[in-house]
Amino acid sequence: SSMGSRMLQRWILHPLVSIEKIERRLSLVEYLTKNDVFKDDLKNIIYQIGDLERLISKVSMLKSQPRDMVQIKRSLLKIKELIALIQTTDSADYKKYIDFLQPCHSLVDIIERKLLDEPPALLTKGIAFKRGFHSELDEYLSLVTDGKQYLIDIQTREQQATQISSLKIGFNNVFGYYLEVTNTHKDKVPENWIRKQTLTNAERYITPELKEYESKILGAEEKLNQIQEVLWTELMQEALEYIEPIQRNAHTIAEIDCLLSFAIIAIQNDYTK
Repeated sequence: SSMGSRMLQRWILHPLVSIEKIERRLSLVEYLTKNDVFKDDLKNIIYQIGDLERLISKVSMLKSQPRDMVQIKRSLLKIKELIALIQTTDSADYKKYIDFLQPCHSLVDIIERKLLDEPPALLTKGIAFKRGFHSELDEYLSLVTDGKQYLIDIQTREQQATQISSLKIGFNNVFGYYLEVTNTHKDKVPENWIRKQTLTNAERYITPELKEYESKILGAEEKLNQIQEVLWTELMQEALEYIEPIQRNAHTIAEIDCLLSFAIIAIQNDYTK
């Protein structure tokens, strides 16, 4: 992992000089070479943990995005598994690592309760928060969802009323939502529709009803973005309290990752005899 390779670089630049520490590191590696099941289970968990060092540094700089936070949650859940695994071993040296591993249950619960499991990559690119924990957010989410459903209903109703089966509702930034009719069906357009744009093979119209729902939807979307910004700031403030334990987790996992690499290389090259 990236954390492990950075740690290995530090080990190479600052080699151990204490015999006691060298012996301890060697015995930790030797234990892995002699306990295959533990080594493989350890490897499976470690490889599923994200780069916590990088993820938590983004939190500290307030540059974190929704998917980063979900990745932190998943990594912390893996740390819970890692602690459970280490507890099963008979090695006192490995058990010492438990003191430096912190699953941060409260932060996991906060992220689980607030963020969608598959949020957008950027906060500005969609909805990142779940329904059910913030009533105002839920209210505007419903308005947007219901508003868009209402537009679909308008399209269906107007298709039936005008007998223009190809009629569709679209949106652009110049005049908002519109009804588009191909030139073939131009003569079926009701008189009260207001023509807004002429294309090569179609015409675009608006109606008072369409404008009314447009203002509702766009107003709700704007409000949603504002609420989401506030909720994100709150989440970042909560996450900032966990920087220290997560950095300690990252350091500990990087160390175990290096020991794993040494053990794997030792086995591959037959250094264990």
